[in-house]
Amino acid sequence: MKISNKLAGILAAVLIVLSLSVSTFYLTQKQGFHEDELLTYNLANSSKQLDTEGWNTAEDFNEYLTAGKHRFDYANAYKNQIIDASHPPFYYFLVHTVCSFFPNVFSKYLAFIINIIMMGLSLLLIYKIGKRVTDNNLYALIALGGYALSIACITMTFYLRMYCSLMFFCMAFMYLTLVIYDRKKDIKALDYVLVFLTVLFGVLTQYYFILFAGLTGLVMFIFSIKEKSIKSLLIYIGACAAGFALAFAFYPYIITNVLGGNRGLGSISIDIDTVTIVTYIGYKLLTYVQILVKELFVGQIWLLILLFIAAVGFGIYFRFIKKRKLNRKCCFIIVPAVVYFSLISLISPFNSDRYVAVSLPLISMLFSFTVIKIGGQILKERAKIAVPALVLAVSVLGIIFVKPYYVYNTSSLNDVITKDCVFVGTEVMEWNKCIDKFLKYDETMIVKTSDMSPTLASELDNFAVKRGVVTNGKIGGFIDGYIGSGEKTGDKTDSLKALKDDKKLKSLNEVTVYISRLADNKKVIDYIKKNAGFDKYAIIEKDKDFEEFYNWYDYFVETESYCNVYKFYK
Repeated sequence: MKISNKLAGILAAVLIVLSLSVSTFYLTQKQGFHEDELLTYNLANSSKQLDTEGWNTAEDFNEYLTAGKHRFDYANAYKNQIIDASHPPFYYFLVHTVCSFFPNVFSKYLAFIINIIMMGLSLLLIYKIGKRVTDNNLYALIALGGYALSIACITMTFYLRMYCSLMFFCMAFMYLTLVIYDRKKDIKALDYVLVFLTVLFGVLTQYYFILFAGLTGLVMFIFSIKEKSIKSLLIYIGACAAGFALAFAFYPYIITNVLGGNRGLGSISIDIDTVTIVTYIGYKLLTYVQILVKELFVGQIWLLILLFIAAVGFGIYFRFIKKRKLNRKCCFIIVPAVVYFSLISLISPFNSDRYVAVSLPLISMLFSFTVIKIGGQILKERAKIAVPALVLAVSVLGIIFVKPYYVYNTSSLNDVITKDCVFVGTEVMEWNKCIDKFLKYDETMIVKTSDMSPTLASELDNFAVKRGVVTNGKIGGFIDGYIGSGEKTGDKTDSLKALKDDKKLKSLNEVTVYISRLADNKKVIDYIKKNAGFDKYAIIEKDKDFEEFYNWYDYFVETESYCNVYKFYK
């Protein structure tokens, strides 16, 4: 069944607007930030250095996050990326541009402007990809609805990082590749120019684009060779290579970032054995399956298993019994979706939905097409209504019953009870995770302790063992690696003594104290009671438990789960 282009366009627009509206609603409910979301604003906008051994005002923290002194200063954003050594600069240029129109303003809505535009364009491309692969408006709409109304789409739209921008460039590259593949010898020069620009800005947005484009290009290469479309293939490869070359010329730190940056392959060296590696790989894969289930299958593992078995079974049936070959254009979806998801599950530095985000619309599309195919065989004409209704029902149930990640808003720390604050961390930049909270205080003092939590290694070990990882008691290596990748200040790693001599602190009758989970909580409390003039304290908010998280790293980057927070008073 097909529907008119006009009606399909209207329905696609409705689905896109509905998806973005739901994401906007969740953004309005969002209180608290992932550490990387706060880094988005800092790296895009500021060169401000905070006093990590003394007092900082709310204005200092605001300057750390906003475009004030550095409006439309792209050289500063570029330099920040060189220092951070994690990501290329283009996304930060976009954030900086928006923030520069609102000087000295920190708001979750500023970075969201970019996300909502990029995701809107991505959803349009997902529809166009589905239509080009199936040549059917209705099928394309079903595929669009399956992803647009999923928790996967909604979550990524209000997560304030570069992944919506990455999504757009990946979907654009796939769509343009399909266009060039379809046109054969009638390809327009503009198609190659757009491929060149997509590769250029895709590489400069996030390095995972290279893997996605490589997998898509591999399918294009194989089919072009088989169909002897050599000339168009060579121009296509040339456009891709030129885009990458210009990206490298503009930002030559790409190689060192990927191989040696603080997120690169050389970031952490841990002495672990083969059994640990194998069991950890198993844990990573199962964790990513858990992510997939939550974000696309209403949190129901049985639904994923059922659809997977059905997809494989019907694939075998059509290929070997019905003798029907798979439409080659489906391979443009299958290969990037499956291989990208699998490889990222294995090589990602941590386990998170954001790393596999660009594969999820394609996985959703594959399962949608599977349901359509099966429904057409079993239900015949009734499938015209049943299949869209089923996809819509699953999507709506997901929105209702599955809580998106990154909303937070469960913390009491947004309601401050003292005028001033003290943050006690370690040599890692833990305070960077709580800046949105510090904006609410008149002044915040940041100090460090060299006394690490004596229980953290065993807690991490138990967390890993319960998930099937054979640690052999070497989990402390993860902590050493994590600490080793943080900020170090030579001999000044312990500035707790500043609490003893600080006149402002002595003059206060009460103060809120954040104590990092990496620090020795008991020693810090004892030191404050003995030396800072406060003899009483009460817990404001206790740190959350490891068991509430599927990924140990995300435990350490959420502001609502990273510290024990107290009120000290006289």
